[in-house]
Amino acid sequence: MNAFSTTPTISSERAPADIEHMIAGWETWHCDSSTFQHRYVPGATFYVVKGRARLSFAHGVQLDIEGGDFVSIGEGAEALWDIFAPIETRYTYHDGA
Repeated sequence: MNAFSTTPTISSERAPADIEHMIAGWETWHCDSSTFQHRYVPGATFYVVKGRARLSFAHGVQLDIEGGDFVSIGEGAEALWDIFAPIETRYTYHDGA
Protein backbone atom coordinates (compact mmCIF):
# COMPACT_ATOMS: atom_id res chain seq x y z
CA MET A 1 0.00 0.00 0.00
CA ASN A 2 1.31 3.43 -0.92
CA ALA A 3 1.73 5.73 2.09
CA PHE A 4 0.69 8.62 -0.13
CA SER A 5 -2.55 7.08 -1.43
CA THR A 6 -5.46 9.49 -1.43
CA THR A 7 -9.20 9.14 -1.23
CA PRO A 8 -10.87 9.91 -4.58
CA THR A 9 -12.68 13.24 -4.63
CA ILE A 10 -16.46 13.20 -4.77
CA SER A 11 -18.61 16.28 -5.19
CA SER A 12 -22.28 16.94 -5.74
CA GLU A 13 -24.22 20.17 -6.25
CA ARG A 14 -27.39 21.34 -7.91
CA ALA A 15 -26.82 21.74 -11.63
CA PRO A 16 -26.19 25.25 -12.96
CA ALA A 17 -28.86 26.98 -15.05
CA ASP A 18 -26.91 26.44 -18.29
CA ILE A 19 -26.60 22.66 -17.76
CA GLU A 20 -28.17 21.71 -21.10
CA HIS A 21 -25.45 23.66 -22.92
CA MET A 22 -22.71 22.13 -20.73
CA ILE A 23 -23.77 18.52 -21.37
CA ALA A 24 -24.40 18.79 -25.10
CA GLY A 25 -22.62 15.80 -26.63
CA TRP A 26 -22.27 13.81 -23.40
CA GLU A 27 -23.26 10.12 -23.41
CA THR A 28 -26.55 8.92 -21.88
CA TRP A 29 -26.79 6.16 -19.27
CA HIS A 30 -30.04 4.56 -18.06
CA CYS A 31 -30.42 2.04 -15.27
CA ASP A 32 -33.54 0.59 -13.70
CA SER A 33 -31.87 -2.29 -11.85
CA SER A 34 -32.01 -2.17 -8.06
CA THR A 35 -28.20 -2.09 -7.74
CA PHE A 36 -25.20 -1.33 -9.92
CA GLN A 37 -21.49 -1.55 -9.03
CA HIS A 38 -18.87 0.58 -10.78
CA ARG A 39 -15.20 1.47 -10.43
CA TYR A 40 -14.39 4.92 -11.81
CA VAL A 41 -11.30 4.57 -14.00
CA PRO A 42 -11.03 7.19 -15.26
CA GLY A 43 -13.10 9.50 -13.06
CA ALA A 44 -16.40 10.85 -14.37
CA THR A 45 -18.73 13.82 -14.16
CA PHE A 46 -22.45 13.42 -14.70
CA TYR A 47 -25.76 15.23 -14.62
CA VAL A 48 -28.72 13.33 -13.16
CA VAL A 49 -31.60 13.90 -15.59
CA LYS A 50 -34.08 11.89 -13.52
CA GLY A 51 -34.27 9.23 -10.85
CA ARG A 52 -32.90 8.72 -7.35
CA ALA A 53 -30.02 6.65 -5.99
CA ARG A 54 -27.61 6.27 -3.10
CA LEU A 55 -23.96 5.72 -3.96
CA SER A 56 -22.00 3.89 -1.25
CA PHE A 57 -18.27 4.21 -1.83
CA ALA A 58 -15.68 1.64 -0.76
CA HIS A 59 -13.94 4.26 1.41
CA GLY A 60 -17.12 4.80 3.48
CA VAL A 61 -18.73 7.89 1.95
CA GLN A 62 -22.41 7.76 0.96
CA LEU A 63 -23.96 10.17 -1.52
CA ASP A 64 -27.69 10.53 -2.25
CA ILE A 65 -28.44 11.85 -5.74
CA GLU A 66 -31.58 12.80 -7.64
CA GLY A 67 -32.70 14.54 -10.80
CA GLY A 68 -31.03 17.94 -11.14
CA ASP A 69 -27.78 16.98 -9.39
CA PHE A 70 -24.36 17.55 -10.97
CA VAL A 71 -21.81 15.03 -9.66
CA SER A 72 -18.07 14.52 -10.08
CA ILE A 73 -16.29 11.33 -8.97
CA GLY A 74 -12.51 11.07 -8.95
CA GLU A 75 -10.49 8.28 -10.51
CA GLY A 76 -10.24 5.11 -8.47
CA ALA A 77 -13.49 5.50 -6.55
CA GLU A 78 -15.60 2.34 -6.26
CA ALA A 79 -19.33 2.71 -5.71
CA LEU A 80 -22.35 0.53 -5.20
CA TRP A 81 -25.43 2.26 -6.57
CA ASP A 82 -28.72 1.51 -4.77
CA ILE A 83 -31.31 2.74 -7.25
CA PHE A 84 -34.61 3.87 -5.74
CA ALA A 85 -36.19 5.25 -8.95
CA PRO A 86 -35.02 4.44 -12.51
CA ILE A 87 -32.11 6.73 -13.23
CA GLU A 88 -30.90 8.55 -16.32
CA THR A 89 -27.66 10.49 -16.49
CA ARG A 90 -25.57 12.34 -19.04
CA TYR A 91 -21.89 11.69 -18.38
CA THR A 92 -18.36 12.35 -19.52
CA TYR A 93 -15.11 10.74 -18.41
CA HIS A 94 -12.27 12.85 -17.04
CA ASP A 95 -9.17 13.33 -19.18
CA GLY A 96 -6.21 11.24 -18.12
CA ALA A 97 -3.94 14.31 -18.00
